[in-house]
Amino acid sequence: MYAVIRRYRTDSIDEVVKRIRKEFLSVITSAPGFVSYFVINESNGVQSSISIFESQAHAEYSNKLAALWVSEHASFLLDSPEITAGEVMIHVTDSLPVPEEVEHLGESEASG
Repeated sequence: MYAVIRRYRTDSIDEVVKRIRKEFLSVITSAPGFVSYFVINESNGVQSSISIFESQAHAEYSNKLAALWVSEHASFLLDSPEITAGEVMIHVTDSLPVPEEVEHLGESEASG
């Protein structure tokens, strides 16, 4: 899996979230290799999104989709987004088992 983190500065977090829900979610969720998408309010006018895709190629394609959407809806941004990306090294959800090495960490702390 591959993750893309985009950080945006805006003076209207509520408007951005509304527009993402209404206009962008269908774009990102229908992209090839889509796994999951998160939007985070970091406060102070900063909002981040985290997109998870099956491969680097899928994630890079999503960047093109996001860039196109932002170029058409950029009025709410104060500057260009910061974009970082990389391979997902650990992935744990409530539906996946906890890796064995993590379980052992808890045992050593409890016995110590």
